[in-house]
Amino acid sequence: MDKPTIILSEQDLHRLETMLEHQSKLTPTMEHLEDELARAEVVAPQDVPSNVVTMNARVLVTIAPFPEPTEITLVYPHDFRGDKGQVNVLAPVGAAILGLAEGQEIEWPQPDGHIMKVRIDKVLYQPEREGDYL
Repeated sequence: MDKPTIILSEQDLHRLETMLEHQSKLTPTMEHLEDELARAEVVAPQDVPSNVVTMNARVLVTIAPFPEPTEITLVYPHDFRGDKGQVNVLAPVGAAILGLAEGQEIEWPQPDGHIMKVRIDKVLYQPEREGDYL
């Protein structure tokens, strides 16, 4: 499966690159995330399409083989509290969905060697769409 186009805000890109630079050792998921950051189309926060998954977005995703969508909120590691639905961007599913638009799918390697297939069903909340650029 070809990798889908991903779109990131300049702000998310800068924060994620800074976070990764300060890691003493990169996990395989972090390395895959770095690859995704390198290939992303980068735009100003106000230019991010409203149907794209950004940091702190709340999203409905379907993770194969499960047929039912799951609601998740994509967060930075320092914001991860283990609340229901929170997913750390350094977790495989978190890194996989960043920058995808509604309807897009991606195959993503998991630490156990299996491939996870994730589809974005709906972006329920996106900070940029609401004018929240913090």
